[in-house]
Amino acid sequence: MSRTHETREQLPSWCAHPQLRPVWERIRDRFEKEGLEAHGRVRVVVDSREGRHALGELLGRTVVLDHANVDLTELDQRLADRSGIGGLDAVLTAVFGTPPTDRPARRAAARAAREEPLVLAAELVNTSWSPQWVAQLRRLGLLTGRADATELVTSAAVVLNHLTPHDEGSAPPAPAWPGAVGTRSRVELAARLLGDAHGLDPDTVLHRVVLHGLAAASAQQTPDGARDRDALWARYGIAPDLLSRTCLVWRLRAHDSGPLTDRLDLAHASGDPVHVTDWDVRRAGGLRLSCEEHVLVCENPRVLEAFAEQQVPGWTVVCTAGEPNLIVRSIVDALASSVGGVRYHGDFDWGGIRIADRLIDPPHLVPWLMEVDDYLAALRPDGPPLVGTPVEPSWSPELGAAMRAHGRAVHEESTLTRMLVEARRV
Repeated sequence: MSRTHETREQLPSWCAHPQLRPVWERIRDRFEKEGLEAHGRVRVVVDSREGRHALGELLGRTVVLDHANVDLTELDQRLADRSGIGGLDAVLTAVFGTPPTDRPARRAAARAAREEPLVLAAELVNTSWSPQWVAQLRRLGLLTGRADATELVTSAAVVLNHLTPHDEGSAPPAPAWPGAVGTRSRVELAARLLGDAHGLDPDTVLHRVVLHGLAAASAQQTPDGARDRDALWARYGIAPDLLSRTCLVWRLRAHDSGPLTDRLDLAHASGDPVHVTDWDVRRAGGLRLSCEEHVLVCENPRVLEAFAEQQVPGWTVVCTAGEPNLIVRSIVDALASSVGGVRYHGDFDWGGIRIADRLIDPPHLVPWLMEVDDYLAALRPDGPPLVGTPVEPSWSPELGAAMRAHGRAVHEESTLTRMLVEARRV
């Protein structure tokens, strides 16, 4: 027989009366809120003659109304003197079968438990920006209630201390795409630092904790989209991996000797398109590119394919294949900074305009055949409808107005014939 059960058996009848159950519940609630200190008064309600009689026996005074105010200090003393098992704490334990909870102590313990991994984070990553990181973790509650919170913080600190500058006053790294020398994959980084190649996968809590740290170290908001998250990692020379992202190019060449240069030279000689990966760029030690007289960045692979099929002279073509990934951006940036005057063409839909705006500034690509007259010339009344949130083309408000007025998209492939004609005229 348990000790609690024994105590319950010893509870006097004037404490155990069934009509007192709601009274005890109100008293326990106040007693727990006060941190198991018997002070203050509680208003209780009894809705029957039997209940008033039972309450009167408990309090040692006559109760004639359907309610009464109970002084917990007096009740605690009365129980200690007359119950035979102890004061209010012991009687409540006997009545309910479990000890009352010290709620303030429990809240304090919970706060301490929540703060413990955050305090550890601040200790392990002792930098000028770590307070912002810790504040963000606290606000989001990423570590709250997690049994592995300490392990997560420790692992995050290993990664952040490896990647970020620690000297006071040191500037965050300048933006860099994975074309930079020394680029490593996130898988490679996780395997080397954490012993788990998948430890920094995007769907892990650790990835989110580290990402908030990198954002704080870079003095920026934590990015939401996958592309911007990859760009933040790229500031520190880390790519998700070095093979899955590619950039489709035609008639692009590299200056230095090596496997990438050889592949580009062979493709150039045969007139074939070729894919370039982060792996290629890392092995080459960076991007030192050369091109034909004119450079076009297009959105759809069919455009590049058509230029290659017709072997349009004097042109190099780079394809974003929709939203530009990091290797595309590295190649576009390298071309724009070295040769200038890089042209861009994409879809006349809101997604295409959004991509164009991002590529135009920076790195200052030039819209080509993407003015209002080009849109109207290719527009069909039965063309696909424009969907999504409208975007104002930064280079041509008139184009945006025409697209909103007609409500129809013009995909890049629909303008291909004119593009090829104009390319031969340039």
